[in-house]
Amino acid sequence: MTSPCAASPDGSDSPSTPGSVPSVPEGNDPWQAPDVSATSPSAIAEGDAGTEDGAGEHSEDQLRSLLGLEPLGSTLPRATRVNGWIATAVAGVVAALTRLLGLAHPHQLMFDEIYYVKDAYALWRNGYESTWSDDANELFAKGDFSALTTDPSYVVHPQLGKWLIGLGMQLFGADSSFGWRFIPALAGILTVIVLARLTLRVTRSPLLAGLAGQLLAIDGVGITESRIGLLDGFIALFATIALYCLVRDREWSRARLAKDFAGEPPNARAPGAHLRPWLLATGVMLGLACSIKWSGAYLLAAIGILVVVWDTQALHRVKARAWFLEGIIARGVGDFMRLVPVAFVVYLTAGWGYWLAHDHAYYRGWAAGQRAENGSVPRSWLPDSLNDLFEYHRSMYDFHVALDPEHAYMSKPIGWLVQWRPTSLYWQSEQDMAAVDCGSDRCIQAITSIGNIPIWWAAVLALAFAIAVLAIRNRDWRVWVPLIGYVGLYLPWFIYFRRTIFTFYTVSFVPCVVLLLVLVLGSIAGLLPPVPGSAQAQREAELLAAGSIGPGLPYPRGRVATYFGFGLNPGRTRLPETWTGVPGWRVRAEGLALIGSLVVVAITFAFLWWPIWTGQTVPYTFWHWHMWLNSWV
Repeated sequence: MTSPCAASPDGSDSPSTPGSVPSVPEGNDPWQAPDVSATSPSAIAEGDAGTEDGAGEHSEDQLRSLLGLEPLGSTLPRATRVNGWIATAVAGVVAALTRLLGLAHPHQLMFDEIYYVKDAYALWRNGYESTWSDDANELFAKGDFSALTTDPSYVVHPQLGKWLIGLGMQLFGADSSFGWRFIPALAGILTVIVLARLTLRVTRSPLLAGLAGQLLAIDGVGITESRIGLLDGFIALFATIALYCLVRDREWSRARLAKDFAGEPPNARAPGAHLRPWLLATGVMLGLACSIKWSGAYLLAAIGILVVVWDTQALHRVKARAWFLEGIIARGVGDFMRLVPVAFVVYLTAGWGYWLAHDHAYYRGWAAGQRAENGSVPRSWLPDSLNDLFEYHRSMYDFHVALDPEHAYMSKPIGWLVQWRPTSLYWQSEQDMAAVDCGSDRCIQAITSIGNIPIWWAAVLALAFAIAVLAIRNRDWRVWVPLIGYVGLYLPWFIYFRRTIFTFYTVSFVPCVVLLLVLVLGSIAGLLPPVPGSAQAQREAELLAAGSIGPGLPYPRGRVATYFGFGLNPGRTRLPETWTGVPGWRVRAEGLALIGSLVVVAITFAFLWWPIWTGQTVPYTFWHWHMWLNSWV
C-alpha cells in the first residue's frame, strides 16, 4: 500500500491566514459556520463550501486551496506516518487474532459453505462447478470427495470468490476446514488494514486510523463472515480498496487540474484529461467486486456518479469555461471509460474467464444446441461462447429476482443497520452434545453473526449526524467516502425487498459503517480539521488571526455542548499531535471521552460475545442470556 506521504491528503490542520481579518463581536458565537448559498446536490457531495471570486489569474497554490488540497510540498510529518503504520499494524494483529484463532472449528460445512466450498473444490478439480451426489456434505468433512461427479452444476454467482476459497484448500488441504476458511479470513484481515490506511488518508490522524481498524477488527459481522467460507467478505475487501483508490484519484486529479490551470485566466477552457491511474485502479477493484457477486455493480454505478459530480464541481471551482457541460459530458464520458469498460473486462476475465475456456461448464453449448434444434439462435451476431454467457446471465437474473422461499433467518434491509435479525450460521443443540461437559446439563455450540452492538447502534446515530452536519451543513467531501458505500452496497437491497435476503450481507459495507462512525467521532472530538479552502477553514483562519482561538484558549463549542458546560477551559490533552493529527488546542476532551467510552464498551461486548461468534461450547443459559432480542433467537 502506498504511503500517505506520496500525495498530501485533504483535511489540513494548518489553514493559511487571509491578509485581512475581521474582528469577532463580543457575545457572538465565533464557531457558527457562515451562511453559504450553494445547496445543490453537487455542492453537498463535493464538500467545498464557498468560492473565491476574482478576475485575476490564480497560482497553483491558490487553485489547490480552491480544490480542497493543501499547498504544494505539504506532507505528513515522518512521526505521524510512522504512527499511522503502528496503528495499522496493531489493528492488523487484532484482526488476525479474531479471525484465525480456532478457525478450523467446527470441522464441518456450515450454512452456505455447503455450496461455495464444494463449488471451490470442483473448480480446482474439474475446472467448472459440478454436481455432488447424496451425503456429499458429511463425506466432504471427512475428507471423502468421492461424491463429486463430472456433471456441470447450475450456479448463480461468478467464479472468482470460489477460486479464492479453493486456493486455501490448495495450500492446506481440501480436507482441512482451516484451509477452506483461510482465504476468507485473510480477506477479513486485509480489509481491516486497508480501512486503517483509508481512514488515515482522509483524516491525517493515526489515532482515528487505529480506531477505525480496531472497531472493524472486533465487530461481530466482520469476524463471523471472515471465519466461514462465504463470498461476501471478498466484496468488503475489494470495495474498501476501491474507496481507497477513489480518494487517491480525487487527490491526484485535482492536483493535476491545479497544475494545468495555474496562470490561466478565469473562464479559460478546461485542460485536457489525463490517464488517471488511480481511477483505473478503482475500476479494476470494482470489477473484482462484481466478479464475486453482482451486488458490486451497484457500487460501480454509485462511485461513477460521485466521480462525475466531483470532477464537475472541481471545474466550477477553478472557473473553467462551460464547466457544467465540460464536467458532465467531456469529463463524464472519460470517467465512464476509465471505470465501466475496465470493470467489465475484469469481470469477464476474473469472474468468467475459465468458464469461457471450458466447454463442459454449465450452459456452454447452449447456442449450438439452439441452432441445431431450431435452425437459428437469438443474438446470432454474438460468438457462441459469449451468447452462452449472455443467456446464462439472463437465467441467473431471473433466478435472483424470483428467489422468495421462506427462510428462518431471512431479514429485510430496514432492520440491518440495527442488527434486528442476525443470521444463525451454525447450531449444535444439547441433544447433539449430550456427552460434552460444559458445567451444565444443557450444552450448545452456536455461531450467530450479531454485530458488535455498541458499534452498530452508535453508527445509526452517527449516520444521522453525518448527513445533517457533515454532508449538508459543512459540505465535507470526506463523509461521502463511507456514504457512497451505503448508497452502493446497502440501499439497492430495498429494490429486492421481497426477495429472500439476510443480514449477513451487511459485511460488504461494514467498513463504511465503521468509517462513518469514526469520522463523526473525530468531528465531535475536534480531530477532523476543516477541508482546506472550505468556509470552515477560512473561518478558523480568521479566528486564529483575531486571537479568538488557538493555544491556551478554549476550542469553541456549539450550543448544546456549551449548555452542558463544555469548553469553559482551554483544551488539554497528553496525546501528541503526531497521533491526533491536529494541534492540542483543537482537541475536545469530551469527544475523547466519548471515543474512549465507546471503545471500552465495544471491547467488553466483543469479549462477552466471542463464544457466540466462534461456536465455543457454552451452557444453554449462557447463550440465551446473550439473546437480548427475541429476533436474535
